Amino acid sequence: MLGIETLLLIPFAINSRLFNKEQRIIYIYLISAVFYGIGCEVLARLYGNNMAFISCMMLVQFYILSLFYLKVLKSEKVHRYIRILLVVCTAIFVADITVLEGPLKFNSIFISIRTFVLIVYAILFFLQLMRDENLIEQSIFINSLPVFWFNAGIFVEMCCSFMLNLSFNMLQQMGVQDLWISIYRITAALTWIAGIIQVFLFYIGLRKIKKAKA
Repeated sequence: MLGIETLLLIPFAINSRLFNKEQRIIYIYLISAVFYGIGCEVLARLYGNNMAFISCMMLVQFYILSLFYLKVLKSEKVHRYIRILLVVCTAIFVADITVLEGPLKFNSIFISIRTFVLIVYAILFFLQLMRDENLIEQSIFINSLPVFWFNAGIFVEMCCSFMLNLSFNMLQQMGVQDLWISIYRITAALTWIAGIIQVFLFYIGLRKIKKAKA
């Protein structure tokens, strides 16, 4: 996955001058994904444990994507909830990494909650696009919007990684059992596939930007 994300970063960097605010946030998110992949690999090789780094990067990416949804979601009520959840999830992160599960374990409580929250944001944005009267009046198809494809990529990746997070949680709580190992392997494979799909959807979004600016 790291190699594919790095390759995608190249056309994003080349076309970054074309981006508006929310598109630039997706660019930053992609940079963070590459940094996350490199950091995980390096720390695993050097220290044999990268769990604290994973949790911290999950928090950083949660901040980045929350900012993205603050830009694209129009409801002020939703904006208030996003800001509240930023504080709540940060508090859960601190509790999880220090007391509940610790820095040397996969912080499944925090990571599962933040992933579920991001899934909800993605669904809300899909619903907003479907009900947007301006788009309907102008006969604009939502699949012509770059942000639609970016949101779709986030949604697919978060849905599959949510299942992975839950299975990892079960492994930690119930011990290493054949059933949970099998479930973990299946969900890990799905997450890897979802990552590839996300990269593909992000690339479509980038092409839509280039087409709109042409």
